[in-house]
Amino acid sequence: MTNFIEAYCAQVRLAGAVGVIAKPVVVAQDGTYAMHYVPCEYLNPQAPLVLVSTTPGHAHVRLAAAVTEELMRAHAPGRVIQRENKRRVELGGKLVRPNLIRMLDHFRVPELVGLPHAAALWNDGFERLQPLALLPHATTRRGLAFDGPLEELLETPMLREVFEARFLGAVRQMRTDALYIALGRTAWAGLRHAVSRRLLAKHQLLGMMPVPARAGSMVRYFLREIAASDLSAKDPVRHRVAWLDAAHAELEASVRKLRAAIRPDPHSAYLIA
Repeated sequence: MTNFIEAYCAQVRLAGAVGVIAKPVVVAQDGTYAMHYVPCEYLNPQAPLVLVSTTPGHAHVRLAAAVTEELMRAHAPGRVIQRENKRRVELGGKLVRPNLIRMLDHFRVPELVGLPHAAALWNDGFERLQPLALLPHATTRRGLAFDGPLEELLETPMLREVFEARFLGAVRQMRTDALYIALGRTAWAGLRHAVSRRLLAKHQLLGMMPVPARAGSMVRYFLREIAASDLSAKDPVRHRVAWLDAAHAELEASVRKLRAAIRPDPHSAYLIA
């Protein structure tokens, strides 16, 4: 089996972050899809909270290269490079991480794993979080970050092989009481697929939030910062209101139920801080 992280670090050592971005380490490709390696192996099976995305985007590819180059200059060992890529790169970036923190705090999810706020999940509380992706290698379709439905993924042998080996393989190793939140509908379908395969119990799935990388009004609407009536006539979020409302209600109910079991609070009627 190809040791992708060794090839990746060798490319960074030879040509720097710019070089590995210009000439990425190819995991697999065909005429439509391509998978480029980013360090993604780190797994903490004891983490009680798992956040699931679809695949790293172009911004994460650039961030991974920069972080890896920085760590290699400091002579960090491979294990540290893998862990720091999970902590700083996956679900990172100037748009993704702030939106994700806002959504997690909105539902008070961190309190379920004993943390006061979401920012702690990527600092001192990182041992309580495991980010996972259905396709952990940066996957593109005709040059654009893959954002297709789970059905497309499962019907494409190259993608399905990685999904089953890397994502479902990781799920099999996680603690049996871990809680899962999906980022986007494809990730949610991936979690439901894991339930259908009896790799997860249905009660482990807290719910779904929109992809935090999406700019515009989607996250603001999901967080109830704006109402549907505030959306412009041409805003595509108008066509997503139904599933965003359903996702909000489901996640809110799941978190409320767990919070009540952990620490009953008869005076708390809402989850929103």
